[in-house]
Amino acid sequence: MSKFYPIKIIPVQDKVIYIPRELSFKTIHTIAFGNLSVNGEAKPHQTNKKVIEISSSLATELHMPQLPLKLHLFEKEGTLFIGPILGIFTAGFTKYPHIPLGSRTSYFERILSYGDRTGVLPIVFGIQHIKWEQGLVTGYVFSENKWKTIEVPIPNVIYDRLPNRTVENLKMIQDMKLKLSEEYVIPWFNPGFFNKWDIYVKLIKSKKLQPLLPKTLLLSGPASIESMIEQFPFIYLKPIHGSLGNGIYNITKYKQHYYLRFRDRKKGTRLIKFHSLKTLMKFLNVDSLCHKYIVQQGISLNKKENRVIDYRIHTNKKQNGEWVVTAIACKTSASGSPTTHIVAGGKVQTLDETFPDEKQRKTYTRRLSEAAVAISKELTKHWGEKLAEIGFDMGIDQDGNIWMLEANAKPGRSIFSHPKLRKKERYTHKLILEYAVHLTETVINKPEMIFHELVLQ
Repeated sequence: MSKFYPIKIIPVQDKVIYIPRELSFKTIHTIAFGNLSVNGEAKPHQTNKKVIEISSSLATELHMPQLPLKLHLFEKEGTLFIGPILGIFTAGFTKYPHIPLGSRTSYFERILSYGDRTGVLPIVFGIQHIKWEQGLVTGYVFSENKWKTIEVPIPNVIYDRLPNRTVENLKMIQDMKLKLSEEYVIPWFNPGFFNKWDIYVKLIKSKKLQPLLPKTLLLSGPASIESMIEQFPFIYLKPIHGSLGNGIYNITKYKQHYYLRFRDRKKGTRLIKFHSLKTLMKFLNVDSLCHKYIVQQGISLNKKENRVIDYRIHTNKKQNGEWVVTAIACKTSASGSPTTHIVAGGKVQTLDETFPDEKQRKTYTRRLSEAAVAISKELTKHWGEKLAEIGFDMGIDQDGNIWMLEANAKPGRSIFSHPKLRKKERYTHKLILEYAVHLTETVINKPEMIFHELVLQ
């Protein structure tokens, strides 16, 4: 990873930047910050200063904010790039300056606070904050322990943290993404939410990964459910675009009767008995769910105190492109709940709490980690540089087999509410910002890699 240095703006009228002597750049005639560039000159310090000094006239023209900053320098064909600026794109801004993102404010505070530790200027912005004619963004930074509004050039790279699919599918959001990707050639990472059926279709082609995947069908009619419930003791119906456990149905057949378990937002967890599959399907209005749901084999997962257990494995891509497991947590369901989601009453525990036996804990930690990394690598074949973090829901059945239950392109952060996992969250933030540095270098030195992916995907 290249070095980064403190930024200091000095009262000089010439458009000049003084850089550490240890950097051996060729003749510089252009200085860039974000997606803005101006004519300027770079000169090495006469002393061994480890700081980047920028003349006030150059800083003004580049719209460099008056903040404590530490940034990288990259050089290509006479242009010196200062940065990167990482744009964290989201929606749901409030009118309150001290909590600009409501209940999510503290999450963004934590990730933004890692900017000076990684040589990145992270800024949170929404579609309403872009000034297209000027090529600027007015967004939020968290600096010196408080929120500030600043104006900077359009960022070098963008980390997509849109809160839900409804916002993501808005035409103005799609148009904006297209414009920034194609006209500005800005790499986005983790754009979009995963489609459960699409993920299954991609992964099932790998013989290595097949044993990890519960059998899954795209719901195309009553026959899809009928064939699966005849093969397995119980099955799940899951919306292909669902999240947080919403809309999931558990169907169990027992002595010629069918039992439907699901979470009703008004009445909590419900269990309904049906005397025939036909009446159950009528209750579900199956025809309305076709091609919107998958039918998935139910797995008899391990239980603790009669509560279902599964595991959230968080993977991140390091700057060199290597996938690593950054966090593993155990989730236990609420009593009677078909899922372990926290919003449904689930509980987060560490693996130490779940597996008091050290040998068993190490074995399952290794096996869960290997499975998550293998799947991450396979998904990279399809998303490439655009994928930098994944959250997996995985399970261990009563025979000790590992199963991949779900993959999330925008993993929730609820597991990090556990005191012993907060350090793990900080590691994920560090890797996200470091990956922004990697993408910036890639788009500077090998723009055809990014452009190639944007065209084909």
